[in-house]
Amino acid sequence: MATAGCLLAVFVLSAPLSVDAASKGHHAVTRLHHHHHHRKKLLKQGGWAGAGFAAGQAAGPAGSAAVGAAKYRRDLKAGGKRRAKAVAKIGGPIAAGAIAGPVGSAGYAAVEHRHWIKRHIFHIKPHRRRR
Repeated sequence: MATAGCLLAVFVLSAPLSVDAASKGHHAVTRLHHHHHHRKKLLKQGGWAGAGFAAGQAAGPAGSAAVGAAKYRRDLKAGGKRRAKAVAKIGGPIAAGAIAGPVGSAGYAAVEHRHWIKRHIFHIKPHRRRR
């Protein structure tokens, strides 16, 4: 009986607060911004890059393609546009490396990651929309 009385008191006291918050709409609610550190993401990307480079040095373009196929295995299974993009991500650096050597592979990587380079190396922020 005491538990039911406590629950009833909590419900009655909290009801006006929830009605007030709901009537304000979604614009009045403040949101917390959690800044997640992307250390694991960078480690994974570095690991894949290192594995692709090592396989390319050891087994040539076939080794690099094998690492790319392992990385994009789910996209290759999917089919359609997703598969085509995965094939391009695997075959693009290999073709650039075969045509122009290591300089071609580096150039392909620079073009593929141009937005990241612009933001983090040159510290250029994207344009903000006007309201």
